[in-house]
Amino acid sequence: MIRREDHGDIRRLVLARAEKRNAIDAGMAQAFIDELRAAEADQGVLAIVLTAEGPVFSAGVDLAERKALADDEAAKARRWALSEAMLLAPGQTGKPVIAAIQANALGAGAALALCCDMAVMAEGAGLAFPETKHGMVPSLMAPVLRPRLSPAVLFRLLATGQSVMGQEALSLGLAAAVAPPSRLLEEAEALARVAATLPVPQMRALKRLCAAPAQDLAESFATARAIVQEIA
Repeated sequence: MIRREDHGDIRRLVLARAEKRNAIDAGMAQAFIDELRAAEADQGVLAIVLTAEGPVFSAGVDLAERKALADDEAAKARRWALSEAMLLAPGQTGKPVIAAIQANALGAGAALALCCDMAVMAEGAGLAFPETKHGMVPSLMAPVLRPRLSPAVLFRLLATGQSVMGQEALSLGLAAAVAPPSRLLEEAEALARVAATLPVPQMRALKRLCAAPAQDLAESFATARAIVQEIA
């Protein structure tokens, strides 16, 4: 479900369930977490690029799996916790994790890409959150998007399910770059190498600093001091 490819010091993790439009089931979610841990521990890996095979980056959660769990509250709770762990994993990894979005990313698939440290989108690729069209409240997506977008833009994207294409994603700060499809992986790997400036503990600290909640300046200084002191 996750194919590992090493290209020099860059590890590509490829969503490899194209026959299911790379829909994310429990196996894929756990495999992604495990692969990030393995890449972090591998001293030959400088940074990680997440991409996908096939005509869709990811269709989001596996709806067949979701339906199968509908009457099992305990199983649903475990699956939800795994989804949260999957989305948290890139930010907890002590090496840069860059998403290379080669095609449309929907719902949890888009959220996964945006939980990477940066995202590079191919021209023609889009992000969309269609949960409300299926009668679902997008409670995994909203926390991912809320720090990045104004309330009005967030509401528009979640309530309408409209696609955000590359240039709009770039202007909204959701994408770091837009590239021709033929150069997508090259651009993502170049960005990954440029970002790989720190050892693992310091990179984790940098990610925590970047993800710290909004505070006044004095509180922000205190938070930064506490994070840095942990690795001193």
